[in-house]
Amino acid sequence: MKELQDILSLAIPQPAMSDQLQLAEQDAVNVPDCLDFTLQRFTYDKPLPVEDVAMVVYQPAKRGQSAAVELRYCVAGNRYCQNPSCTDELCAKGQKGNCKEKVASVDMITVRFQPAFIQSLQKGATTTTLFELQSRKPFVKTIQPCTKSKSVLEQMVHHNYEGVLKHIFLQSKALELLLFSSDQFMQNDPDERYGCRFLTHMEDREKIEKARSILLEQLDAPITIRDLARRVAMNECYLKKGFKAMYGTTIYDYFQKERMEKAKSLLYEKGMSVSDVAILMGYSCISHFSTAFKKHTGLKPCELLLR
Repeated sequence: MKELQDILSLAIPQPAMSDQLQLAEQDAVNVPDCLDFTLQRFTYDKPLPVEDVAMVVYQPAKRGQSAAVELRYCVAGNRYCQNPSCTDELCAKGQKGNCKEKVASVDMITVRFQPAFIQSLQKGATTTTLFELQSRKPFVKTIQPCTKSKSVLEQMVHHNYEGVLKHIFLQSKALELLLFSSDQFMQNDPDERYGCRFLTHMEDREKIEKARSILLEQLDAPITIRDLARRVAMNECYLKKGFKAMYGTTIYDYFQKERMEKAKSLLYEKGMSVSDVAILMGYSCISHFSTAFKKHTGLKPCELLLR
């Protein structure tokens, strides 16, 4: 799912690490005429450097449809004991934080407010416009979830309500998230997260993502930044600046890292020869490939084969 990868790339900057995630549970709730709530909880075996991230996603009004707002969160959490008949004293007292069976998790939480509900909130308002909803362009703004927001998220994930009470509970908590996120959205500089104002627009972020996909699709055929910029219809300067802001490295360094990781896999897992891998990776000179490989891995290709 594109939205999942979008926020995961911010919460877990190293793409390979997100592959360690295992879906442990999920939930989807529709509160009629109000919102849609989804939860995806992932667990992992090895420690992961998870950075709590929130995104405000805005889609402008279309013909016959009001503007829509979506709040996405990726936060480090814990999966607690799921046994309702558990006699553990701590669980019985509701002190889940000390649950002996808790497992570290990455929680993906999405709250999508239905357009009519957002419109009803703004009726009669004369001063504050929620999330600048008069904008004609879609945008995405990334913020750091505040302490209050993370507390609310914890409550939304761990509760015992069912049926209509669950709907009431989720609606009340979702409104708190909307309030806290709105405060941050209006107070923080749009450049706070990336240092690139243009990346607050969804179209520009999608172009950067497309550029990354192109790089990964042709690791054996290096492409110039000029050609890459042309293929995604973006200014070269914006492409370079935006790519580094989103992925924390230059286009060239990212390409080389992924290229050498693929070469490493071909050598170590497939057992291919150094010369064959060099050719597959687009190198006409084996010594140049060997130098690049050692710079990335600390080993010469032939040394890896001996292991």
